[in-house]
Amino acid sequence: MSNITFNDNCVHVAFLGLPNVPGIAAEIFAALSAHFVEVSMVTQNTMRGGRSDLSFLIPEERLDDVISVCREVSERVGGQGVSFASEIAAISVALKSPADSAHVLAKIFRALASVNVNIEIINSTSESAICIVSKTRANEGLEALKRAFE
Repeated sequence: MSNITFNDNCVHVAFLGLPNVPGIAAEIFAALSAHFVEVSMVTQNTMRGGRSDLSFLIPEERLDDVISVCREVSERVGGQGVSFASEIAAISVALKSPADSAHVLAKIFRALASVNVNIEIINSTSESAICIVSKTRANEGLEALKRAFE
């Protein structure tokens, strides 16, 4: 069976509509670093019109500490805003080998779809796939994945 882990103590932070120029992400993470905030699952997407979105996870207990920091940085760098989603959970499935990644991803999507759990974000590396799902449906998703990988 694959190693499956679960974390419902996380918040998805998304910087929206950032100018797509070098140095913006560095400024965001420098501000978070100054407050000793742990981040994971960093994703950046370039949008049309020279804008990008940058998102990541933080521990839920740090949310109150970072809201004002994130809003201030977004405004300073010319972003269009920041969103915070705390009603999420991260389910991680370890991959046995990079060659198996497409098979494992298909299995993950199929298992979660079978119980009508929508993936809000997915991040896959050669080592694991991390699915962000609604906290209210996370246990159903976790059980479906455990069954699929037994």
